[in-house]
This record gives sequence, C-alpha cells and structure tokens, in this order.
Amino acid sequence: MQISMLHSVALTMVILLSGCGHQTEPTRPLPPTPFAYLRLAGCRGYSDNIVECQLEYGTEYGRQSLGPVQERGLSIDRSDARYQIDSCYPVSRIQQELPNFVCRISGIRSGANAGSVLIKGGTAVRLARILGDREQIQYRWTPDKWSRLRD
Repeated sequence: MQISMLHSVALTMVILLSGCGHQTEPTRPLPPTPFAYLRLAGCRGYSDNIVECQLEYGTEYGRQSLGPVQERGLSIDRSDARYQIDSCYPVSRIQQELPNFVCRISGIRSGANAGSVLIKGGTAVRLARILGDREQIQYRWTPDKWSRLRD
C-alpha cells in the first residue's frame, strides 16, 4: 500500500514538473480579418532575383489559391517560406476595371517585416472580391460592342 502511494505521488510530481521546462514561443497577434486568412505560400526564387509565390485564402483546414504573385527583390528565408499578409491598399490603375494592390507581408514564423508585394491581374481581382470591393463584386466582363473581333 505504501509503495503504491509512493509511486502515485512520484508520478504526480513528474507530471506537474514536466510542464515547467517547456517553453512556448510567444504568439504574435494576427492581423484583422480578412488579412488573417491571406498568405503567400510556395515561394520559389528565379533568376534575376524574381520570386513567385501563390496567394492563398483560408485556414489550415481548407485553403484556396487566388493566383500567383511575382515580386523582384523579395528575399526568401528558407526557414520561413510562407508569408502572412498584414495589410493591403489599392494603388492607381491603368485600366479602371482592373485593381492593383500593394500588400505588406511578414514571415509567418518569425513575424519579421518582409517588405511588400504588388498584386495585379486576375489575382488582384480575386483579392478585391475577398476584400469586399463593390466594383469587383459587381463587375462582369462584356465584349466590346465596337470590336472587330467576333466569336
């Protein structure tokens, strides 16, 4: 009886003390919604210092790709090949119906500022819909009635 009691006390002490040495990494706060669900993943470097990443939207349980993003001069940290979108703001457009965004990014693991990326083309259209841009939600492509090209 005394031996089993001694074992249970020892086991209880081991369980209680096992958590003392465990250090957790401080979690950094996520940016506000919808930016908390936007990430750049699958980044690859190409010649001439060009990096291409996939802009993704969603959680770890289900992500959808919004399209590629290419940026010159973005340094890829091999230990942190994914980036969190912290904020985005629209920039002037050459074609009014197509949006362009500049988005601030940071490393997912490190939380360090990694610069900014320009998002344009179809990827920017899909991003604008997520950000709630009324113009992009309502925009539907229609053929130019004056075009000489016919189907």
